[in-house]
Amino acid sequence: MVMLPIFNNALDTIAKRKSSSRRQKLRESKQYTARIHVADIYQAILASMSIKSTRKIYNVVDDDPAPRSEVFAFAQSLIEKRYPDLAADSAESNSQSRIIAAEKRVSNGRLKQELGVRLAHPSYRSGLQSILDSWLEGNQ
Repeated sequence: MVMLPIFNNALDTIAKRKSSSRRQKLRESKQYTARIHVADIYQAILASMSIKSTRKIYNVVDDDPAPRSEVFAFAQSLIEKRYPDLAADSAESNSQSRIIAAEKRVSNGRLKQELGVRLAHPSYRSGLQSILDSWLEGNQ
């Protein structure tokens, strides 16, 4: 049995009503933030182990880089629908006043093309919905 680590996500941050860490606050100003669902990390690792080492780098990111504020707004809307009591007092700010000039977008094309990985969650919307659904399954 493979145990996958639990990573923080927008839903967890909102549900825990935690304030942003210093590192998270620095990311708020970025125009694009790449993220990935843990299930897709897992399948990328398995796919990379199934080929002879090519010493290539594969970007394991989703297909939908988006500003952190957009992701948190979507997460907030999901929570408001299912858990109205958690929706009040969101810990995240939607401010995005500064965009870092040296910021770069990365492509996952090589991961999909060379390793044949087909992302289970190609966008943050799909990934967050999956996480919320797993919360509901755990409460039944």
